[in-house]
Amino acid sequence: MPELPEVETIARGLRHKVLRRRIAAIEVAWQRSIDQRGVSEQLLVGDTISDVRRLGKFVILSLGSGRSVAIHLRMTGRLIVDPPAADPHTRLTLRFEDGGVLVFSDARKFGRWRVIEGDPSRALGIGIDPFDPALSASVFAGLVRKRATPIKTWLLDQRFLSGIGNIYACEALFAARIRPRRRARSLSVSERAQLLASLRKVMRKAIQHRGSSVDDYLDAEGMPGGFQKQLAVYGRGGLPCRRCRTPIRRVVLAQRGTFYCPTCQQ
Repeated sequence: MPELPEVETIARGLRHKVLRRRIAAIEVAWQRSIDQRGVSEQLLVGDTISDVRRLGKFVILSLGSGRSVAIHLRMTGRLIVDPPAADPHTRLTLRFEDGGVLVFSDARKFGRWRVIEGDPSRALGIGIDPFDPALSASVFAGLVRKRATPIKTWLLDQRFLSGIGNIYACEALFAARIRPRRRARSLSVSERAQLLASLRKVMRKAIQHRGSSVDDYLDAEGMPGGFQKQLAVYGRGGLPCRRCRTPIRRVVLAQRGTFYCPTCQQ
């Protein structure tokens, strides 16, 4: 499932392709691609895309009317502008007045579109973005302070921080030398500050490499990311740690495969 760096890459790639294009029609081939908690998707007709950005793990299409479209790609969702050929997994199509199209392709049908009136972050119920300037070390420490869950599990809870998934939680904890099973509230003040810094550093680097293609992820250009070549622990169970050569371990936390170095992470 695309995480913050992948969604950021997709949003940046889409922005220059769909900005200021007016929607002439919307065609829904798979009705469940529309999240019914939103307002009617037909309200998009006649509206203009004024911005494309990332919010947590969502691609947000901001519209001239003030509405927004929140797109969660889930496992296999892709956004393709003016595809050269028909896509057999097309679930939704935006047709533009200039004749172009934005196609939502989703082989496994888990992705969702939601049309939102008002503030999308409030409607989606997600927490603060890791790159939000308001997220200081002290604010981050306050979010963690009373949480008894394992720190890896806490990082995946989108109600606190938005955008972090399994790959970058594992990588950031390795960079900060913190074991995934540590209780969140057991982290010292310096460890909390180091973890926030590590999250930002790892994800900035991943964005520079256009994300990690460890499964089906392709960016808005249809190209894979490159950061998977630099992953320190994720997906490397049994392989030697790049730092100390100890074999990387894999455990399951909150039903997610979790990778760490038993020597480097205490």
